[in-house]
Amino acid sequence: MRIEILYVCTANINRSAMAAALTSRMIHERGLPARVGSASIMNMPGRPPPAHTLSVLMGKGIDASRHRSRTLLPELVDGADLLLTMERQHLRTAAVLAPDAFAKTFTLKEFLRRALEIGPRPEHEPIERYLGRVGEGRDPTVLLADDPRDEVHDPQGGPLREFQAAVDELELLSQGVLYVLFGVM
Repeated sequence: MRIEILYVCTANINRSAMAAALTSRMIHERGLPARVGSASIMNMPGRPPPAHTLSVLMGKGIDASRHRSRTLLPELVDGADLLLTMERQHLRTAAVLAPDAFAKTFTLKEFLRRALEIGPRPEHEPIERYLGRVGEGRDPTVLLADDPRDEVHDPQGGPLREFQAAVDELELLSQGVLYVLFGVM
């Protein structure tokens, strides 16, 4: 059973593009039954990543020069098994687009906090059941306010070192996602 993961950020040229590229490489290297994509809450499709994003990904051995931003649409939300956003604002946008998707939509950091508390998904447990356990007791009203603990910093407009910090953080977070979903590092 393949798991469809969708990363979401503001413009889909930095954070979600980095997370998808890093996770995609890890999925390929480990031969995992998963596919990953990314999308933007802004309606500005077709934008390439900035030079700093391309540079830090190339430093990880990933050529993202063909990446182009795409807009988060209801059909993308519906087609994903798990949506991981970079900020609570992105989660709220996804919930408005597809109200039934709340149970499978988390900020990346919220998902890992909750998933690490219950442990990795058993190999044959359906993703929907696992996400139900991860989200047990979750209060959607808490997510109405922003919280820096749930955000991956957006390096847009910053110096190269901020992009490097973002890609390094996203690499660790992506490893965590694959660990809790598949039990592999």
